Amino acid sequence: MPFTLTELSGLWIAFAGKPVLQQWRPFDPNIYKVNFDAAVFRASNLAGVGVIVRDNRGDPIGALTMPVPISQSVAELEALACLRAVQFSLEIGLTRVVKGDSVIVTEALNNGTGQFASYGNILGDIRYQSAYFQHVEFKYISHVCNSAADALVKKASSVVGL
Repeated sequence: MPFTLTELSGLWIAFAGKPVLQQWRPFDPNIYKVNFDAAVFRASNLAGVGVIVRDNRGDPIGALTMPVPISQSVAELEALACLRAVQFSLEIGLTRVVKGDSVIVTEALNNGTGQFASYGNILGDIRYQSAYFQHVEFKYISHVCNSAADALVKKASSVVGL
């Protein structure tokens, strides 16, 4: 579900008043920050994914929200969200990205572990598709600093069919 830049800016402004435990710092102008999140909608027994892409100034340049099948674990859902973030980044032509949200997924990707987890195949897909980037880093980003992606994932619950 596409968002206008006005809607994305509104999401950013809506969460700007929250206390921030991590300080955002500008990074290389050729690198984009990609945040992702996943959530379970218990009432409907379904789940959703949200992704937001920002430039080095923190301005949103793209976003995605979509329903996904419910998974066996939160880690599996977060891995699906990360995979969709990688795919979305490639779809919009990015080559240099920093991604983060899930400590379990980012540690598995950075340490080359997790292949025997229930979501090991998803981690394998992330690694394979990430090879197309000129630069990629997986860093854990606190939920407090990931509020826009959190808002996007909640929007997935209003997508037709959920």
